[in-house]
Amino acid sequence: MTVLGKMKTTKRFLHMNKLASMNILVTGSKGFIGTEIMKCLQENGYSPDGVDIGDSVDEKKKYDIILHFGARTLIRNSFSKPYEYFEDGLGLTMKYLELARKHDSLFLFPSSGSTAEPSNPYSLTKKQAVEWINLYRKLYSTRVIIFRLFNIYGTTARKGAVYLFTNAALKEQTATIYGDGSHVRDYVNVLDLAKTVLEVVNGNINPGDYEIGSGVGTSVNEVISMVEKVTGKKLKTEKKPFIVDEADELIAHNTIVKNPMKLIDGIKLIRDSLVTENK
Repeated sequence: MTVLGKMKTTKRFLHMNKLASMNILVTGSKGFIGTEIMKCLQENGYSPDGVDIGDSVDEKKKYDIILHFGARTLIRNSFSKPYEYFEDGLGLTMKYLELARKHDSLFLFPSSGSTAEPSNPYSLTKKQAVEWINLYRKLYSTRVIIFRLFNIYGTTARKGAVYLFTNAALKEQTATIYGDGSHVRDYVNVLDLAKTVLEVVNGNINPGDYEIGSGVGTSVNEVISMVEKVTGKKLKTEKKPFIVDEADELIAHNTIVKNPMKLIDGIKLIRDSLVTENK
């Protein structure tokens, strides 16, 4: 081996050793988003610790980064389980935020893309969590990154309009539309979110508040048209009134996601995954 070759090998070894030595904690590691983050980090040389429901965390271990994705996410369920949402949404956040303060860890928190006044337990816990985080920033100079997530979807979501509509079309089932389908949302693939989290771990994103979206607004009716085009099937639908007040439009205007996946390409991934799954 040449001297140059030995130098490259040594640099690569030192780089991999640095990645392996970084202590990263991912909460909600078995959930839809957490699973993709764990996978992305592992594929890029990191060895994150994951905790989920029923798991315990070594609070004496000093983590360089805490990625807090452990929480309930269905707004509709929060009406019947307000206390559970309080415990998960605020209680767990405080637990890991305090751990970050004690060990001077970088803390990443996913908030909602909406800035409207809370009209449900889920949104209230998110708002209160952000208020606590901002207090920790002010009082203790805790290093925090807040991701304002818009509509995250993916092949393993098992919820959300994009996944549910695609699944219903393939199985010739009826999909439920809340409202008239004209409300516009920003749909961003979970793979894009995972890649952006990787940028945080790589040290390329500084503490602050950021939008995680595609920057493109798509109405529910347009999502249905895309699903029908991709699956080649007419989607049967039923309309119901909104359970909670919904904004007419929610779009990320300053997203930090690089080259976000087009929604129709994401729908194709879901279609292919479901077809393979149901063989």
